[in-house]
Amino acid sequence: MRYGFVRLAAVALVAFVAGCGGSGSAVPTAAPAAPTTAAQPSASADSGAGDSGQPTAQASVAVVASEAPPAGGGGGPAVGICELVTADELAAIYGVASVTTTVIAGPPDNCIVQSNGGDGLTAWTLMTAQAGTVFSAMTTDPSTIELPGIGDKAAIVQNTGILVLKGNSLLSVALTAAPDMSEEEVLAAAKQVATLAAGRL
Repeated sequence: MRYGFVRLAAVALVAFVAGCGGSGSAVPTAAPAAPTTAAQPSASADSGAGDSGQPTAQASVAVVASEAPPAGGGGGPAVGICELVTADELAAIYGVASVTTTVIAGPPDNCIVQSNGGDGLTAWTLMTAQAGTVFSAMTTDPSTIELPGIGDKAAIVQNTGILVLKGNSLLSVALTAAPDMSEEEVLAAAKQVATLAAGRL
């Protein structure tokens, strides 16, 4: 079975919320959440690599939007969006020396993950407004596959990724076609990311 792998963690979520007439002014209409080099919002994403150029296990985080807390939030994590899964955990999951993470502040907030070599690995999005309503609406398609044991509810949603409902938070983890990884390996990695992130919500 193919899961309709996507490179955007937020696009389907943003489009759905905007289409529902939600707080449109608070939702970015062009959040470039694809974990590719072209989608990097600014050169500051590499600023944490250090002058030596040597890869490190620490994530370099670039905040490229308002740092104000999401409007209408509540039930969100006590840590930042990219701290839901640590750099060491991501490097181990994807088998790379180190990773770089980039924050695109929302709402919804996005975290983009790249390897030390610049390959897009994954991305995730977190929203805290109407989480239960959005999860229910986006998991009605017959192709949706339930994933027990992650958050309160979780499912693979075609053209979106793994959706996880945890309390008042909705996490979307992209099923990104990372280099040299089969679909099964990509799904297994995304499940690990979703499980770790949900545990910190």
